[in-house]
Amino acid sequence: MIRIKLWLIIFSVFLILLDKFSFISGARDSVAIYIQKHTELIIYKIKNYPKFVLLQVDEQHELEKENNQLKKQIEQYAILLKQQNNLEVNTHELEALRQQSNLYDGFKIAIARAIIDLNYLIHNKLLIDKGANADITTGNAVVNKDGIVGQIGIVNNQNAQVTLITNPDFKIYVQTQSSKAKMLAQGIGNNKIMVKYIKKTESIKEGDILVTTGLDDTYPANIPVAKIDKIFYENNGFNSALCEPIVDFNILKYVLVMKNAD
Repeated sequence: MIRIKLWLIIFSVFLILLDKFSFISGARDSVAIYIQKHTELIIYKIKNYPKFVLLQVDEQHELEKENNQLKKQIEQYAILLKQQNNLEVNTHELEALRQQSNLYDGFKIAIARAIIDLNYLIHNKLLIDKGANADITTGNAVVNKDGIVGQIGIVNNQNAQVTLITNPDFKIYVQTQSSKAKMLAQGIGNNKIMVKYIKKTESIKEGDILVTTGLDDTYPANIPVAKIDKIFYENNGFNSALCEPIVDFNILKYVLVMKNAD
């Protein structure tokens, strides 16, 4: 009996030493700490789940609000940048028109802003923001930095209506830049111009630029009018040509209204 007790004591001491100095103790403590930590975390999440949900919803709403504010700021900055760019473009265009106006000796010049209106453009007409108040009268020539725009048709006190060169009611004598061959140009709508009565002996080709002759009292000479797109060889002693205007009416900003001072 004493021997059994002795062995039990020795075995107990061995277990104590094994538990204290072996890896089992460390592993047991690590497992116990891990289980306790994650158990407490799970209990904490369960208790506070409603708060987490509400917090996430609030944070999401706040983020959406901040994103909307950022989008509005970006849009505002984009608008300001576009306005700044437009202002710079307008300033350059106005300066170019002022310099161009110095080339037209013998003509009184008024700078007007083009009012783009689709209904007017469909009918080959254009509104400008100057009228009788700027001494503009019916028949005045209208040009921009690129070429001929048209002619003043109707005048009001504060604005005027321009008959574009593509309007069927518009006619003008033109010539080629190279051969100076004279011919009659008339608007036919759909942003096109038809040039008639081209002598068969005249040397013209597609791509030629037609300019004003300066033979009338309305337009100075050598202002670009149209570019030849296609030539038609007729059997009546003359040829004709389909042309497109030099000026792009859809992006007009400012024009020069010219009146012969004589």
